[in-house]
Amino acid sequence: MFHVIYRLVASRDSFLTILLPSILYFLAYQYVGLMSAVVVTSLYGLLTLLFRKELGMIALAFALSGFVELTIAAFVPREILVEAVVLKLAMGSLSTASVFLVFSWFKKPIPMLVAEITTPALKGSRESTGIPSLITWQRVNGVWVFSYLCKSVFLLSVDSVSESELVGYTLALGWPLHVGLIVVSVWVVNNSYKQACHKRAANKS
Repeated sequence: MFHVIYRLVASRDSFLTILLPSILYFLAYQYVGLMSAVVVTSLYGLLTLLFRKELGMIALAFALSGFVELTIAAFVPREILVEAVVLKLAMGSLSTASVFLVFSWFKKPIPMLVAEITTPALKGSRESTGIPSLITWQRVNGVWVFSYLCKSVFLLSVDSVSESELVGYTLALGWPLHVGLIVVSVWVVNNSYKQACHKRAANKS
């Protein structure tokens, strides 16, 4: 299980879309301020679409997020920049949860699609043996949806956020949350796989 988690967390795509933006955001904030941090990560998001087209919809979503942040930095008055970025983060989490729900409705849960791209054997196992089942992937998808909804509610509920608090929220609710969700997802799928195998073995005996 741990080698699967490591492969997902340490993959090139995870590094480029989750970890590197967090590092850039933190360094830019520390040395040149919040406005520059927003601009730097926004431009990075737009460049991702240009140079990493193989990421498909992930790159497009990342670029759209970058465009929104760049618009905020360009037109939102400095005195309400923090509130605007917090709102953008909250709405981004809400839209992510909505996308997960839509894909789930069409029986294409995003965690399943991503996992089967990373580990093609999972798709073959699901199609040939029904393990892990679609129901299992739907449960995993539900965990992601619930987490993003909680993130959105939390951000919308906080009052008078300072710049340093905003940076802390952005970092804590970015890469660490992503890693945590991957760990939970792999555990759920792995546990379901073991239970299904044991049940099949018991039926044969």
